[in-house]
Amino acid sequence: MSTCLPVVWNMLTFILLYYFFSFFIFFSIFFFKMRKVFYSLLVSIYICLCVYSPVYSLYLKEIELGNYYICNLDDYPREYCVVDYDPNKVIKFLCPIVHNEGEEMKTYDSSYCFRYKGIKDRLIISNNEEQIYTTLPGIILENQILYDRYNLGIYLMPLKLEEDMSIVCVCDTKKEYKGITPYIKINIKKSNNLLGADSADQHIKGCDFGNNQGEHQFLTNSQSYEENLVCEIHANPGDIVGINCINYNEGDLQNYEVKLEPSNCFSTVSFSLYTFSFVKMNINNIFPDARYYPESSAFPKDPNFKKFSTTSYLWIPAHVPEDFLFFCSCRYAQGQGVAIYHVGSSAAAVEAV
Repeated sequence: MSTCLPVVWNMLTFILLYYFFSFFIFFSIFFFKMRKVFYSLLVSIYICLCVYSPVYSLYLKEIELGNYYICNLDDYPREYCVVDYDPNKVIKFLCPIVHNEGEEMKTYDSSYCFRYKGIKDRLIISNNEEQIYTTLPGIILENQILYDRYNLGIYLMPLKLEEDMSIVCVCDTKKEYKGITPYIKINIKKSNNLLGADSADQHIKGCDFGNNQGEHQFLTNSQSYEENLVCEIHANPGDIVGINCINYNEGDLQNYEVKLEPSNCFSTVSFSLYTFSFVKMNINNIFPDARYYPESSAFPKDPNFKKFSTTSYLWIPAHVPEDFLFFCSCRYAQGQGVAIYHVGSSAAAVEAV
């Protein structure tokens, strides 16, 4: 019996180690593939802790978590944040929902973000004559009302900037802090142009069935779905591509039924290896190193930010093993527009050079 115990112990040890390392390898791969989801989950956990946790050290004004920068002015209603633009960072801006007695509650919408002109008497000078999507075409603002606060997501796509500039987004002021504007200021340099300082391109490769023209255009193919049902984009490894369905000049009622399909494009796309068979798939299963924005979320979105709800971007990685084809679409009450993206392989891109 005593001679059997070491053998049994060794077998159990081996089995435990085998399963431990198998689980470790599996979890590492899974975490790498799902890191965007984990970052979003961590941000949600942080917001929950800020609301419900008795550990007051968690009530920070600023925090960086993964690819998120969070400015928490819900707990700091007399403060402000200043951050430099970083293409790899998503900005989250937490604002209180203010219910001042005797005052009509204001509608929190994109007019709360505008080009920075300065401060006078501790109040931000508002630039309401120019909408934020005119100042920065292609910007995405998405708001979610969680835990009795506004959770504004801000993602910038600076294209051809003629000069350095700053934008601000402000919060409503609580009655006890009247005369103080809580705000976040985002500094953008002329050199932050996503297309490159020496690029002749004016717009990002993509399909805009909202048919935004002139100062509002930010994608290469701006067309009406009623005139052109299909839009085709040929992209290379390392390119940024985009899609949009809504016209900025139309009212929210006209855009009420406009939807992006899949609703979380480019997180999910309809994919094919140049066949007639398509399947919906997470983009990271096709391009493991791809990045996209906005990221998928289970929380309902604020209808006051409808104009930004059908804009999405995809960063194609530098290494693409073979040619791929995928599409997303814009659905309207009277039809749809289909955006088809042809992505060439890395080898083909090298040969073309």
